[in-house]
Amino acid sequence: MDVKGVAFLARQTMMVQAFGEPAWKAFVAEQAKRDPIFGQLIMPVSRIPADAFLRFNEAMTQRFYGGDTKAYWQYGIKSAEYALGQGQLKTMFGKDDFRRFALFTPGIWKGYFTEGELTAQLQGNTVELRITGVPRPHVYFELAVMGFAAGGLAYLSGRKEIHHEVLKGFSKGDLEVLYRFTLPTETP
Repeated sequence: MDVKGVAFLARQTMMVQAFGEPAWKAFVAEQAKRDPIFGQLIMPVSRIPADAFLRFNEAMTQRFYGGDTKAYWQYGIKSAEYALGQGQLKTMFGKDDFRRFALFTPGIWKGYFTEGELTAQLQGNTVELRITGVPRPHVYFELAVMGFAAGGLAYLSGRKEIHHEVLKGFSKGDLEVLYRFTLPTETP
């Protein structure tokens, strides 16, 4: 399984904004000693082996967030806010397009990862998002992706957050991820 460079670049944007470019460059230089791929120019279409990408995110989370894996959820939220507010998804979705965004999330998975699958099933005012077929189940994939979904749904609906239930997860020892998000019935 490979992770596409766009995921790395999203992290880079977020970390430079939060901690500054010198701190980011020093961290990346350190990681390049362990995984030489991080010493190369990474483009949106670059392929990063999943194990190297996970080591990178674990080290980044340890360095900048004291090892708190809940930071992965925030990575997802911040990536969604960036993508919808000023990035590649800005022109695709408007206010209140949260149902269409929910159904679009499988395409986001394909844009970031070369294996595994994310499916979306809309039922009334809920959407269930399921991740299956990930050869290296890791809490990063669960929290960053579901955080992206939660952040996007909240951003587009104008809510501070969207209620969700964790039905299955890598964080619970399951081999798949299943979250149920309750969508707003009206805008605030």
